[in-house]
Amino acid sequence: MNIVDKLFYRFIIVLSQIVFRPSICEIRGLENLPKTGGFIIASNHVNPFDPPLIVAVIAKFLRKNYLKNGKKLYYLGMKELKRRIYSFFLNENIGFLLNSIIGANRAVELLGDGNILGIFPEGRRNDNKGLLKAKKGVAYMALLSGSPVVPVACFGPKVRSFNQGLKGLLVRKKVYFGKPLKFSPRDLSELKKDPEIPLMVTRAIMMEIGKLWEKEYKF
Repeated sequence: MNIVDKLFYRFIIVLSQIVFRPSICEIRGLENLPKTGGFIIASNHVNPFDPPLIVAVIAKFLRKNYLKNGKKLYYLGMKELKRRIYSFFLNENIGFLLNSIIGANRAVELLGDGNILGIFPEGRRNDNKGLLKAKKGVAYMALLSGSPVVPVACFGPKVRSFNQGLKGLLVRKKVYFGKPLKFSPRDLSELKKDPEIPLMVTRAIMMEIGKLWEKEYKF
């Protein structure tokens, strides 16, 4: 990472802390985050604030345990269109990975190198009563990399308009981190032979997110 990207990455962390002020957030379970090695943060996704909110509440943890060792938090989920529009500053160097097979493979490599991956398994924002059916990508990445998965619940207001977004910034935020889930590593050939394995792992992850969020996962 060049010096410009490094400074911009740290600026994003500081900006997230300023906007979301962890000191006034209700945060539970930070002690559950592994202090070494790669791991996955798998969260529900209520509104657009969730990614920077998670960054804000784990900022001190990141600096103490990962950034000083040259590791960082990446988010997988940027769509192809957004990549084309924002490729000038939304790129891997500052923690954004494309939501594609290439991006997922890169995420596995980064996890193996000791980085953190943030992902929203439902695949889109959801402020409904229950969790949506999750994509199996989180399971594949956990199994192929052998990385633990930390389930996370973000609580926040519905944001369907600009005005709701402005009001939502003033609402007290809550983020709960569950205990890491560990799964036996598998290679891709095993997962292709038995598709029930990633399905069961996905379900296990989503059930834990549901417990934290107090929502039901029916799939």
